[in-house]
Parts: sequence; structure tokens; C-alpha cells
Amino acid sequence: MDFIELITKRRSIRCFKTDPPPRELILDCLEAASWAPNPTNQQPWRFIVLTGEKLKDVIRVIEERYAEAFQTKEAQPSPPLSEEAAATLRKRKEHAFQQMISLLKAKGVNLQEVGSGNFNFHRAPVGIIFATYPWKDQNFLKSTIAAMENFLLAATAKGLGTCWMNAVSICQEDIKRTLNLSPELILVDGIAVGYPVEDNPINQLPRERLPVNEVTDWF
Repeated sequence: MDFIELITKRRSIRCFKTDPPPRELILDCLEAASWAPNPTNQQPWRFIVLTGEKLKDVIRVIEERYAEAFQTKEAQPSPPLSEEAAATLRKRKEHAFQQMISLLKAKGVNLQEVGSGNFNFHRAPVGIIFATYPWKDQNFLKSTIAAMENFLLAATAKGLGTCWMNAVSICQEDIKRTLNLSPELILVDGIAVGYPVEDNPINQLPRERLPVNEVTDWF
């Protein structure tokens, strides 16, 4: 498969088969993740693979703590965003949500069940948390995000499905305590991993991107 084709083929999977991928397959994808660019080859990441009871423990923490953790995060000050930029981004989000909800309703999909997947790794058999360490210029964070993208593409090439799980970063303090992880770690985010149920409507949502010229400035 052409690499550009692989990039465009990657999608967020929200319905997985119950059988877990082999350990060796996960390790192959993590190997790809480890070749992401990073400052002075410090490789400032930790890959935390969750299956079985440990995955259930993390899901329980997210389901119990997300609402409060989210409110706490929302109360924190954030960098200012112009009204124009905020309106543009909000319009794109509303369009995507309306399109998704309309299509799923037409297919008779349970929207509440789909929404709950944001807190339980969409019932995937494997969850992977990508973690890093604090650093003043955020290069460790940026490198770990690059590693996540490598993993997503490698998983797609290997026939696996994935979905980025933002709830992990929201609930990270509780998750670190549950897994007895070092308090200094930053849980960047999680990824749900498994074999996709190809014919499920939630995995067949149309995907679109703006013409690249609309988001490109030339100087």
C-alpha cells in the first residue's frame, strides 16, 4: 500500500471484535512508535499496555471520575482564542457531529452506547497509554504525540483498528494511582486497539478533510 494511501485509510474505530491481537503484533506497532523523532534520542516515552483486569480497572476509574476531572480541567485558565478562530473551529465541529448523528440514527445505532465508548476504550480488548515526562520546552510531549501517530499508522498497516482516547489524559491522576505509576509521568492519552468489526455502521462513517489550501498560508 502506498504510504499516502495508508494515511488516508486510517480512521477511528469504535466497534471491535473481542479477540485480542497477538502480543507480537502490538510490539511491532510499538516498535514503529519508538522510531518517532525525539530530542537527542532521549526516547522520553513509556508505553503502558492494558488488557484484562487492568484495562477494566482503568475503565472503572474513567467512568467514575471523568465528570469531576473534566469540570476541574475546564475551570483552569486556557490561552485566549480569538472569536473568529473559535467560531471557525466550532462550525467544523458542529458539522461533523451533525453528520455523524444523522447517519447513525438512520442506521438505527444506539447513540448512548456509542457515547459511552469514550469512557471504556470502545470495549476494545487492548488499551495503550502513551506517557512521557515533564520538560520545560514540551519537546518530550511533542515527541510522544509523534510516537502515537506512528503507532496508529503501523496498526492500520497491520489490519488493526484504533481510536484515540482523550479521557485518559483528563483522568490521569486517578489512573496513575490505580496503576501505581510514577507521579511525575504525564499520561498524554490512550489508544483503543483491536480488530475492527468492519460492517458496523460506526466504523463506516464518511471522512472528509478541508481542501488543504484553506488551511495553508504561504509567505
